[in-house]
Amino acid sequence: MKRLWSSLFAFALVTATASVALAQPAQPAPPPAAAATAAAAEVKAGTGVENKESVGTASEFTAGTKVWIWSRITGAANTTVQHVWKKDGAKVWAANLKIKGNKWTTASRRQLKAGSYSVDVVAADGTVLGSVAFTVK
Repeated sequence: MKRLWSSLFAFALVTATASVALAQPAQPAPPPAAAATAAAAEVKAGTGVENKESVGTASEFTAGTKVWIWSRITGAANTTVQHVWKKDGAKVWAANLKIKGNKWTTASRRQLKAGSYSVDVVAADGTVLGSVAFTVK
């Protein structure tokens, strides 16, 4: 009989503990982890690209020079970005460039006349990832 009471007591204790545990409010799920890296671009203006790096990097060029815009895009694999070229603040040209890896270099180039230029690297959603400004005299 003592054994029966001990077993009943243990059963009651387990049942009571389980019902209290079940009655506890559910804990909210942790927030989703932030993206490991947000998309960004390092951008340079130069006179060429060699071994996936900008060469002749400068902020001023002579009229008639072919200016290369080099960009290293991170965090935007399997997307397309644009190099949006502007002269004196007005858009003059855009290059659509495929980004095939998480760390990708790409470039576009134009032979330019005198003026103040900037080139924005723009993601598919319109976010400006980086930019560079330079002058052609």
